[in-house]
Amino acid sequence: MPVNDINMVLVGDTFVGRPDPDGVFKPVKHLIQGADIAFCNLETVVADSKHIDQYDRDHRPRMDESSIAAYVRTGFNFMNQANNPNTYHGLHALVRSVEVLDAMNVAHAGAGRNLAEARKPAIMERNGTKVAFVCRTSVGTPEMAATIDTPGVARYPVHTLYEAPSRVHSNPGLLPIVHTIPDRGVHREQLTEDIRKARDAADVVIVSWHWGLSPFQVYPGAGAGEVEVMEYQKEMGRYAIECGADMVVGHHPHEPQPIEIYKGKPILYSLANFVHDLESFKHRKLMALLVRCLIRDKKIQKLSFVPGVLNDNGPPVFTRPAESPEVVERIVRMSAPFGTRFEVGEEDVTVVLN
Repeated sequence: MPVNDINMVLVGDTFVGRPDPDGVFKPVKHLIQGADIAFCNLETVVADSKHIDQYDRDHRPRMDESSIAAYVRTGFNFMNQANNPNTYHGLHALVRSVEVLDAMNVAHAGAGRNLAEARKPAIMERNGTKVAFVCRTSVGTPEMAATIDTPGVARYPVHTLYEAPSRVHSNPGLLPIVHTIPDRGVHREQLTEDIRKARDAADVVIVSWHWGLSPFQVYPGAGAGEVEVMEYQKEMGRYAIECGADMVVGHHPHEPQPIEIYKGKPILYSLANFVHDLESFKHRKLMALLVRCLIRDKKIQKLSFVPGVLNDNGPPVFTRPAESPEVVERIVRMSAPFGTRFEVGEEDVTVVLN
């Protein structure tokens, strides 16, 4: 392997709430450990209870600070913090989470003590190549957003509009057509500026975006399913690449979504769940994927994924493509409208970039 190669692995939503996080990661540790860069979306806030408001009654994810060491021992060294769980337990907990990751020397981006810190790209240097991460979330409430002088996340707002279908008069009650319009003002300008700053400072730029809809939000109480990629995801994923990003990676829908190649650059609309100890994921069977990315000569030269199946909270059971044909078929089928081509190998499935 050339000395300047960078091997990167990427997985999606990750939150370990069980008492033995090392044991949770053990079945998949060999797939993560050893990568030069190992990315996950940290789907929780990392703060001990003493950093939580005494009147906080939110039941949603929070992880004790001692657990983050298991992530590091597994091999994770970059964690996206632009997401909705980061502010579930207040701004003191969010700031503490930033402090904990800093103390563990874990690269992270997307949240901070103020807007400038939340927007700041994280840059990792490996084998003489610099890789920058610019992070955003479009999931969560406006109150989550960092401001000039208050903590929060790097939030990118999106407007939702509902249009009546043409046959609504003859068929009262037809479901509306949903349009999602991303902000095209100051937030777009800020994203443009951040990607260009990252482009000037690094060789490879990756935009990490918490976005989209989960099938469990669209079909409450139903099993796993597929949800269409929203208009704003397509618009902003492509816009990020036009601004200079080399790859866009999405998370939040909890299941895989299509892979698009736009101007020769990949957009992974959803990395799905990796480990997620939210109670609602018990007794569910979901599809999963682990993405491998080879950076050579300061460019993304190869992209592939390992298919997997996630029972309950995870971790997934990853297999060769021939052993999980339903996962491979689904990703290929979902991606077909984007014209994406794949080459199925023995160990993983390669995404054709050219």
